[in-house]
Amino acid sequence: MSSVARTYARALLDAAGTDASRVADELDAFAAVRDEAPSAWEELLAPGLPTAVRKGTIDRFLADASPLVRNVLKVLVDNGRLEDAPDVAREYRALVRELEQQLDVHVTTAIELDDELRAKLEQRLGASTGKQVRLHASVDPDIIGGLVVRHGDTLVDTSLRGRLDQLRLALSRPTPRPATSSSNG
Repeated sequence: MSSVARTYARALLDAAGTDASRVADELDAFAAVRDEAPSAWEELLAPGLPTAVRKGTIDRFLADASPLVRNVLKVLVDNGRLEDAPDVAREYRALVRELEQQLDVHVTTAIELDDELRAKLEQRLGASTGKQVRLHASVDPDIIGGLVVRHGDTLVDTSLRGRLDQLRLALSRPTPRPATSSSNG
């Protein structure tokens, strides 16, 4: 993440106060334009487009958003940094989650998790991390069994596929020969 995005996100978090979550949702909605309406995004960033037109477009896209969100996006326009808006939104969301003691955990299993197992997993992960866990589950039958847990830079692979891969790697390494002892009599 760029230091520019981090700087804007921190300043915005300070200004948002108790509206931090709502501001994150509104920023996410604007940032989603890049992926959901790429032609509109390209038009908004087009070289030579007058600043007033960019700001008017922001007001139309975010008519129901808070003035704070519209204003920070307009500051990005003024500073020639509107293309950084999605990075600002991601950094801001991360800061809000940290502030609210939330942790996004991605879990991959071989089969779909039922609600009871999902709740137990969230509870255990929450107890071990001390944070409110938001579980994002996906299914990958190729892991055969067990699960793969990711949060941030941490990866815990207890899948059967992961264990088989480790065993295969261990078996492919040359085994060291025991050292022979020589006596110097």
